[in-house]
Formats: sequence, C-alpha cells, structure tokens
Amino acid sequence: MLIKKELPKPNLDDRNFAQLIDEAIKLIPGFAPEWTDHNLSDPGITLLELFSWITETYLYRINYISERHKLKYLKLLDIYPVPIKPSVVDLTFESEETVLLKKGEKVYTTISGEKISFELKEDIKVTNARLVEIIVDEMTGGIYDRTKMNEQVNQFFAPFGLNIQKNCALYLGFDRPSDTINFTCYLYEKDLMKPGQHGEEPEYDFKNSVLQWEYFTGSGWKSIKPTKDDTKNFKKSGRIDFKDLNDWLPSKIYASEENYYWLRCVVVESLFEYPPRIEKIRLNTCSAIQGETITEKEEWTSNGLPNQKYSLKFKPVLNKSLLVSIDNSYAVERIDFDGSCPQDNHFVLNSKEGEIIFGDGFNGKVPLSGSNIRVERYRICNGKEGNLKEGYSWKLKEEDSKKLKITNFVSATGGADNETIDDANARFIKELRIPFVAVTSSDFEYIAINTPGLRVAKAKALPNYHPEKGRLRGSVTVIVIPFTPLEYFEKPPQPSDGFRDAICRHLNEHRLLGTAIYIIGPEYVKVTVDIEISVSESYQIEDVKNSVIMALNKFLHPVFGGNDHKGWPIGRNVYRSEIYEEIEKINGIRCITKLHIYGDQSNSDNEGNLILPSPLHTIYSGKHSVSIIIEQVLCKKKG
Repeated sequence: MLIKKELPKPNLDDRNFAQLIDEAIKLIPGFAPEWTDHNLSDPGITLLELFSWITETYLYRINYISERHKLKYLKLLDIYPVPIKPSVVDLTFESEETVLLKKGEKVYTTISGEKISFELKEDIKVTNARLVEIIVDEMTGGIYDRTKMNEQVNQFFAPFGLNIQKNCALYLGFDRPSDTINFTCYLYEKDLMKPGQHGEEPEYDFKNSVLQWEYFTGSGWKSIKPTKDDTKNFKKSGRIDFKDLNDWLPSKIYASEENYYWLRCVVVESLFEYPPRIEKIRLNTCSAIQGETITEKEEWTSNGLPNQKYSLKFKPVLNKSLLVSIDNSYAVERIDFDGSCPQDNHFVLNSKEGEIIFGDGFNGKVPLSGSNIRVERYRICNGKEGNLKEGYSWKLKEEDSKKLKITNFVSATGGADNETIDDANARFIKELRIPFVAVTSSDFEYIAINTPGLRVAKAKALPNYHPEKGRLRGSVTVIVIPFTPLEYFEKPPQPSDGFRDAICRHLNEHRLLGTAIYIIGPEYVKVTVDIEISVSESYQIEDVKNSVIMALNKFLHPVFGGNDHKGWPIGRNVYRSEIYEEIEKINGIRCITKLHIYGDQSNSDNEGNLILPSPLHTIYSGKHSVSIIIEQVLCKKKG
C-alpha cells in the first residue's frame, strides 16, 4: 500500500508589489504627517516603488533558505552551535571513617522517581576530622574568633582582615589529626562585578600575594605547600588540599583555650586588589560532573556505502567523549567533513540524536564493507535539566554507600542544551559588536576591562602617550583601576604587578603590530570637602550629617562614584556645582551655606573647582567636615 506524502511547503511571505506599495503609503501619516502628496508623480513615491520592488524580489527567495543553509553560512564565519554542556555540582561528604573515592566514581540523587547521575571530577580522601575553630589574626586590627560566622548562612569574614599587612594569619583548628586534609573555600562574591570575559579566551593567572601555609608540630610551626589550590591564593572559590601531615600535634594558641590540631595561612606579602572574604569553608567537598560514562560496547557491520549513520543506545551524547574504532583502528571525531580527505578516518556526531555519521569517500573515508564498527565508550548528560537546586541527598552506586552522607549545599550550574541555529546566529551578531583588535581608545579600554579572569573596574587609554616621557607617537598608556567592594578605604585600590602584567599580556594579543603598550595604575588625589549646611527642623541633625558624609564618600569613589555611579572618570576635575547637586538631593537639607573642596597634589581654580594635575590622576574620598547651622539663615542659590 502506497502512502502519499506531500512535499513540505515553505512558509512564504507572498505579498506582491502592489500590496507592499499600499502598506507603505498607509504608514506615511504615522511617520511623516507633513507628507501629503501620495501621487505617482511624487519622488518619494518613486523611492517607495523601488524599495517595494526590491523587497518583493527578496521575499520571493527568503523562505527557501533552509536550516542547512544557515548552518553552512555560520560555519563559513567560523561560528558553530555550542554543543550540550553538563552541569557541575559540589558534593560534601561526611564519614566516621576514612574513605578514598576515585575520579569517575558515580553518585546519584533521585527526583520524582528519576535518577540523576553525576561522576566525581577528581580523587578525594574523605576524613573524619572536623573543623571546630577559626581564628583570624589581623595584627594591629586585633584577633577574632570567626567560627560562628562560618556556621551561619549569608555571613562572611575576611581571613586576613580588611587592612591586610604582613604576618596577618588565618588559623584553622581541627579536632583530630589526619595525614590528609582537603576543604573548599567559598568566597563571598555577591557584591563583586563579574570577572572579565573576552570571547572564548581562557582566564589569565596572576600573582598578587605571597602566602605561607604551616601546621603545628612538636618543634613548632612547619611549612607545607598545598598539593592543590584552586583558589589561587584566595582570588576565587575553590578547593585546597594538603597531604603528608604526619607529625601533626595538638596545641593551644594564644587566641584559643583548647588543644586543637592547627593549620594556618600567613601573609608574607600582600598586594591584594581588595581583601578576600570567605563565606564558607567546607571539608571533604569535591566537584562532580553531571552525566554517565557508557562503557557497554555497541557494534555494527559496515555496508560499504557512503554517509553511513548509526544510532547509539543512549542520548544526548557529549562531544569529544566517544571512542570509536573501525577494525581496531580508532576514528577521529570532527565537527564536519569540510576539511576531511578521502583517506581520513573521521566521523561526525549528532549529539542530540545520538548518531555517528561517516564520510562519503570524498570528504572522509567510507568504512569498507564488512568492517567492524565499534563504540567502546561515550558520555551522556541531561544538559540544562542537570542544574539541580541545593539540598539533595546523594548515594554512591556501591554497596558501602551507607558509610557516607553526601549533600550538595550549593546548586549545580553550567548545564546547557544544544544551542539552536537561531541562538548561534544571535550570538554571532552580538559578538560582531565586541572589539577583538585594539585600534581606537575605546577598543583598548574595552579589551583591558574584559581581560578574562580579572575584575577591572575602570580603564582609560591615552593614545600617543608614554607614562614617563609624555607625548610619544606609537605608544598607548592604559590606566586601570581594579574593582573593590569597599566603600571607604585608607589606601585606594591599585593594580598589583601581576594584575597589570595579565592585562598587558591580554592587550598584547590584540594590539596592532608596532604599538607599544604601557599598563599603569592611577595617581590618586585624596579629596576632602568642607561643607556647611542648614537643616530643616523636622530632621535629626546626626542623621542628615551621616547622610551627607555617605553621599560624598559614594560620589567621590573611584569605583562607584561619578554621575553614572560607575566610578569617577580618570583625569576628570571635581566641580563645586556637581557637589552642590549631589548634596541637595538629600532629604532634610534646606540649603548649603558654604562649600570648599581640598585635594593633595592638586590646585583649585578661581571658582573653587579642584583641578587634577594630569590625565593620569583620579580621586578618592578623604575625611570630610560637615558643619550644621541650627539657627535659621537666608538660603541663597548655589554659587
């Protein structure tokens, strides 16, 4: 019995020339009401006829462009839809005895009767030691017990204080010894800007501090290096591992009354752009990646025809995870066959459908008839569905899983489904606006701010300028200010040498040949304001005074200040009129009777405005003087 199937009809826009003209004329009153002559003799109508003819020609073919055409056009632009991505979750283990878990160990949780599987990303030795006390020695700032802050939700502490200096230390006290200790530090980053990102370029590592880890032995403190430090000296959240703590002994330290096994981190040199803050320290925590590795072999026999296609038992399949052999000769996975020669043993994966496709003999080799095609291993995942919330209970797939309590205290993130062609096209259009070659000043500034892995609050490029020689052709000086979450500080934020070097390396990859690049920090001017105000009777004087000081600190801030609250512009003078305008927004102020602006290393003009010495300078807030006039005065206009 024959089954009739109609060919798919394209969804054509079949408007003709006359309809397009009629539509355009009807739109004229809305866009140009003064245009009243719609006769054919009008030149504007002639232009509408021309555009309508072009549009009709365009519409005739537009819907004949298939998904395959769009994909090919994107490939010509080196744009490929992003394949499915697995989510990653941090799992915290608790055990009454030491348990060694290997990389790839399978764990799962059950949601609505369905098992969601993950695999450990690395080895972890689960110990029964407990972190029972956390002490922070801020040197001149004092000694503080931060144990309770680590146990509470939405609390954080600075491991070396807010004013970091040499010999500041973080002490971790454990209730029992172990030759191995591992823990994950979750830094508080909710009020931080996101780290820079520039296309798909990897993050830059840089050095902004020297820290020394030590543990207490019978002969005193002994130096030890972490076998793993994903935090990179507390620059980001990550896991820290220690091994061979064989001669660890209990002791009392000056800040604790109990005998604990102490591990400490001492500041040797600090050039932190801002003080690191720890939200939580969790022992025995390891990352796991969503999905499952399929090791059950799947085999087929080649029919010798071009474009052979075989379906796997499980899907969707992760790219680059397949191990495929043809008569014991391994094949190589490619995105497509465009660059494959007739003798190349290549295959292409359709991730969503779980299909592997071989070449046609011109692009990619055709497996010979009777050849044994075997898939030995591949990975599958749930994509976006793997982004689980926190608080689930987990189990190992081994029989001894009862020995362990496994919980995810944070959500699983990073899982994504296969990108559609439309999404890839939208991403391409967005990336077109991103500068990848540093030509103009704005290009230099954008690329510097978006250095991968760094938090750069502001950047200003000075073309044909040398930081020491002044005007110099072919040189570009970029002034950068690192991000800081602090609203007030004694020392303004300066980029460390490692910070500047990372930006320089990034710009060097994108500069034009022959351009000399110099990355420097700004020269700061401390600005203090002496202001006298009259307060309305219904407002508390101290409240208004504090509001004025807070407003000045915020407005004159190098990162959060300025009229746009995106940081005071580098090289911009401070004008009295702007201070007036900012202060007058505060409720309770009748008027400002006196206003003076002072700054070290700077001068004032005849109007009392603060003039910065050079384009390399910017400002930060000092201690302001606010005087309150209680008696009624005659308020004048600002001046």
